[in-house]
Amino acid sequence: MMIFLIITIFDNINDDYMDDNRLIGVITGDLINSRKTDVKIWLPLLEDALDWNTHKYDIYRGDSFQAEIDLEHIFHVLFYIKARLKTIKNMDVRMSIGVGHLTFSDKHVKTSSGEAYINAGESFDLLKKETLTIKTPWQEMNEILDLLLQLSAEIADRWTENMAESVAMALRYPDKSQVELAQLLNRKYQSQVSTELNKAGYFKIQRVIDYCKLQILERCSIRS
Repeated sequence: MMIFLIITIFDNINDDYMDDNRLIGVITGDLINSRKTDVKIWLPLLEDALDWNTHKYDIYRGDSFQAEIDLEHIFHVLFYIKARLKTIKNMDVRMSIGVGHLTFSDKHVKTSSGEAYINAGESFDLLKKETLTIKTPWQEMNEILDLLLQLSAEIADRWTENMAESVAMALRYPDKSQVELAQLLNRKYQSQVSTELNKAGYFKIQRVIDYCKLQILERCSIRS
């Protein structure tokens, strides 16, 4: 009976915890002006934005969150979260990306640990007026990717609610035409979506997403 109990406990521990050495991405963030908006408005948007790509996230201290995201999609998700939240008037979000090895994985990200979590937390703590940043294990890469994210954030920080709606929809459905996006957004004309995406700098930001993803994936393939 005692042997069976020990084996059962050990098996349960293995289900919930594991040592890992994968390279992963972690997003740490908190909302700006959340107290000025009803939580019933912004919380469903944040949860939906996170659920879109991962089920491994925690929302804590009211308006802070942390999510484990695969590296192939992490930049896409970063801007998608920002776009979704900026569809709410005066709402914004600060976020950091951490890239690195995962050394301890729990079912809750707040009790997981590793290089990616440390990098996300340390870079987030250094945010001042900026709203996006990144820290990877490679210093020379940090400088250029961080600069690209900060420049992109300056564009994104000026999005109107309508611009943010169009950007979020385009990011969520990248294969849909602007005519189809207009239908999803209940816009009367396709030209409205085109104008909003252009004013939002969407195509420039998409190039940043693609470039950052390529740099990270190439470097990870060398390091793994």
